[in-house]
Amino acid sequence: MKRAKHLFIISLVFYVLCFLSFQGCSNRPFLSRQMILMGSSAKITIVSDSSQAQEAMDEAFAILKEYDQMMSYYAENSELTMINQHAAKIPVEMSKDMFEIINRALEYSNLTDGIFDITATTLQRQSRYDTIIIRPNRGIWSVSFRDPHTKIDLGGIVVGFSIDKVVARFAELGIKDFLIDVGGDIYAKGKNAQGKNWQIGIRDPFNSKRVIKKVALVDEAVTTSGNYVKHHIIDPVSKKIVESDILSVTVFSEKCVDADVLATAFFIMGMEKTTEFLRNNSGRKVVFVVNEDGKAKVVKMKGE
Repeated sequence: MKRAKHLFIISLVFYVLCFLSFQGCSNRPFLSRQMILMGSSAKITIVSDSSQAQEAMDEAFAILKEYDQMMSYYAENSELTMINQHAAKIPVEMSKDMFEIINRALEYSNLTDGIFDITATTLQRQSRYDTIIIRPNRGIWSVSFRDPHTKIDLGGIVVGFSIDKVVARFAELGIKDFLIDVGGDIYAKGKNAQGKNWQIGIRDPFNSKRVIKKVALVDEAVTTSGNYVKHHIIDPVSKKIVESDILSVTVFSEKCVDADVLATAFFIMGMEKTTEFLRNNSGRKVVFVVNEDGKAKVVKMKGE
C-alpha cells in the first residue's frame, strides 16, 4: 500500500528564518544529512556537539540502507525477493530482522481485521495475509506460503520499522535530540537547535501552501496518509480504491512503525471504525482532515 505524504517540518523553516533575520539568535550546534532511500527523501538532523554525532549519523544511514536493500520488493537480489520466489514451494530461511518485520505485519493484520495486509500488492491479488506461515526454531527463522499466488510487499511498514531501529541505536549512543524524516514518516526526540520542541505542519489538502494545523512533537512519531492528490489507497478487503470525504489521516504514536501502518489503516476504516479502534487500543492520537462543503475541517481523536 502506498501513501501520499502531507507533513512538513515547521521547526526547520523556523530555524532558517531565525538564522537569516536575527543574527543574535542563539542556536545549538547540529548536524544534518539527506539522501534518497526507500524511494523517498531521507533526512536526519542531530542536535549535538558530541563527537558521537557523526558516528551516529553514519550508522543511521547504514541501517536505512541495509533495510532498503533487504526488504525491497523490486530488487532482484533482495532477501524479500528470494522469499517471494521460493516460499510457495519450500520453507525459506530468513534473517532475524525479516522475521521480526513479517511477524509485526501479521500482528497488525490481525489487529485491523485484515485492513493492513502485506499480500495486498495489486487489485488482482488472490491471497491474504493468513496464507503466510512463519516458524521460529532455535534461532532459525523460516517462512512459507500456503497459496502459490502469495507475494509479500513490505512497503506499508518498512519505513516505520527502519526508523524505529535508528531511534533504538541513537538511544544506545546517547543521542538525545534529533529528528528523522523518511518520506514523511517522522520521529522527533528532544529539542531542536533553538531548544524548542520540534514542530510539524499538516497541509491544507485544498491549498498546499497553507498549514491547517501545527503540532509540537515530544518524543513521538507521526505519519500522514492521504488520497486527495491521486486516488491510490486500496482497501485490501474489498479490493477497491478508497473513496470518501476523508482527505487525510495523521497518526501520532510512540513507535513510528505503529504510525506508519495505522495511518493507512485508519484512512480505509473511516472515522467511525477508527473511533471504535481507539476506544479499545490506547496510546495513539489521530487527526482527520475531512471535506466539509469544499473546505478542509480538522477532526481530532485520541485513544484513552
